[in-house]
Amino acid sequence: MARPGSLVIRLHSLGDVVLAQPAVAHLARTKGPVVFLTRREYLPAASRFGGGVIPLGLEKGHGLGGLREAVKAADAPFILDLQGSAATSAALLPRRAARFRTDRALRRRILRGSGDSMPYRADRFLLLAGGRPPAKPVLERRSEAGRKRIAGIVCGGRWPMKAIPPGVCSELARLFIDLADMEVVFLGGPSDSEIIGRIASETVRPGTASYCGEEGVEGLIGRIESLSVLVAPDSGPAHIASALGTRLVVVFTSTSPSLGFWRSSGIASVGPLAPCSPCHRHGGRRCRKGTRQCGEALVPRALFEAAMKEAGC
Repeated sequence: MARPGSLVIRLHSLGDVVLAQPAVAHLARTKGPVVFLTRREYLPAASRFGGGVIPLGLEKGHGLGGLREAVKAADAPFILDLQGSAATSAALLPRRAARFRTDRALRRRILRGSGDSMPYRADRFLLLAGGRPPAKPVLERRSEAGRKRIAGIVCGGRWPMKAIPPGVCSELARLFIDLADMEVVFLGGPSDSEIIGRIASETVRPGTASYCGEEGVEGLIGRIESLSVLVAPDSGPAHIASALGTRLVVVFTSTSPSLGFWRSSGIASVGPLAPCSPCHRHGGRRCRKGTRQCGEALVPRALFEAAMKEAGC
């Protein structure tokens, strides 16, 4: 392959990697082959960015030296740093780069209840690449949903406040099975296996399956491709579903579209249902008020009806 025309860096997280796709695809069309540098675990998503993209993975804990070596190996004349961290800035020296910067002052105002909204992050990424919004992240599909009608529910996650409460997940699963005659897959990562096991047990229905990251991001993408509809919190799996074109309902609890990770219109969503949301840029680990109103206010029947509407049922 010809020498890369660009290097794009977005190391984490999964949702942000997906949001980088329009910027990377634009550079591939206008400047030739693009090296996309990310964590190795996210390579399965990057491999679906489209033609002209060369995914390059870094192991977690790579250190500044590993990052510098990867930048040197890419040897690209144009560099787009979508991570915008101190580590990527140091690794790029003395090279010049277009760099994404978060408006932290605006984010603080939003988290204090100002009512403002941050610009959609995928649009920001695309503008830095020289493209024109609106950005629409797209991942290549490699299989289609089968004849079986399967609903996915994303459970658990790194940020507990952002997760759909376990009781809501189990009742939602029962509604899918009893009222829509659908199979249900509970989706999560390796650290979610215990809570997913409990949710599956409390569902008390046949016709459920679980995926807890056994095959990494590639396995997660494959499961999402097989679904008729996915109900998920504001998370990486939700961004994957959206980019794949899988029917999706995003459940906002302690976050909201105002933080810039979703376009404010054009997605099927429920919430946020608490006046104090959003309260944390990632979702948070505990409720500052001690009530967790944003999760407790969720009604399984409302999620079910939103999913059925999105799935065209």
